[in-house]
Amino acid sequence: MILVANIFKKNLLIFLLFLGACSEDKKILSISGQAFGTFYDIKFENSQNDLNKISDELSNIFISINECCSLYKNDSYVSLKRDNKSIGLFEDKIKNYFQDVIRVSTKANKKIKGFILFENYDYFNAVAKGYAVDVIASRLIELKIKNFFINIGGEIRAEGLKNNKFWKIGIENPSSSKKGVFKFFEFRQNLSIATSGNYRNPGHIFGIEGDKIDENILSISVIDKKSTAYADALATGLFAMGKISLIKKNIIDNDIPALLIYKDNKKILSYESKRWNELIQ
Repeated sequence: MILVANIFKKNLLIFLLFLGACSEDKKILSISGQAFGTFYDIKFENSQNDLNKISDELSNIFISINECCSLYKNDSYVSLKRDNKSIGLFEDKIKNYFQDVIRVSTKANKKIKGFILFENYDYFNAVAKGYAVDVIASRLIELKIKNFFINIGGEIRAEGLKNNKFWKIGIENPSSSKKGVFKFFEFRQNLSIATSGNYRNPGHIFGIEGDKIDENILSISVIDKKSTAYADALATGLFAMGKISLIKKNIIDNDIPALLIYKDNKKILSYESKRWNELIQ
């Protein structure tokens, strides 16, 4: 999804959450705040690492990805690339982030033929939230943290367990007249999930060749075993196909683990692919 990236370290809020009353329950830490014009919430089991150090590291990741991928930041790497301006002063880490997003999006484009994710980089940061989830997940693993849950504006990565139980997620109800959760799921393995739709920000995703997207298409969620960025790119690409029949055909033809929520005669319906049901409960 398109992001409005505005990151401030002072917005980083740290909460220590004690979940459960059983003596064997482990302390779950939560780092929450604002990034990319949305929320983030990162939960993980207590470890030997200093919480303030982890908080600072994650804040720096958000700042770096913002510097790389924000189309709303005129001096970001991708904005300068778009405007054909000099990019020589950026550090290698920022350039590597850019190339990673290109690689992930190119792979998604090959899967969903006919959709161009980048045209003058207009959709470049459609993958940035999912990519940020992946970078943070990699850093937590480097810190020997095995059980964690990362949520950046609805793009999610969950690994391990929470107090020996599966992590649970809820897909938001995309109907403007109904709030809350459309459906709950359990992550019975390490998975990423990303959701794309116009229900929060109508009109921010355009269809193939600029065509209008069918208003009956409410949201598309995609699962991937390894990459939240890839799931994010696939969800955006599928949504931009703009027609329910075309989206379903691509999901089936490419064996994509996806959940499509749509309207039919004012009723809210959903389609879950075979691969989706194989991966999630």
